[in-house]
Amino acid sequence: MEITQELLREKIANGDKLVVDFWAPWCGPCKLMKPIFESVANEVNIDGSNIRMYTINVEENRELSSSLGIRAIPTIKGFNDGDEVFSKSGALNESMIKDVVNSVLNG
Repeated sequence: MEITQELLREKIANGDKLVVDFWAPWCGPCKLMKPIFESVANEVNIDGSNIRMYTINVEENRELSSSLGIRAIPTIKGFNDGDEVFSKSGALNESMIKDVVNSVLNG
């Protein structure tokens, strides 16, 4: 579920449908949201849909985080056909994360 910046760049360039959680190990809200995000990702990643969910540590991937305009964490970004179609900073609950997934799938 954790992705490298190289692989994430490749998936964005390929036009994959993605929802990505940008986080850091020292971030309290990130720690609260991570298990919720992972639970939704486990549902989505095994349901046969054409969307994938990943997490990426901003501390280990500063260049990518900077290039994507990550200014606060956690930040959730959605990508579809190579374009960023969603971005929101702050912790999201389960239903909000599922709404992001649906908007990326249908966007």
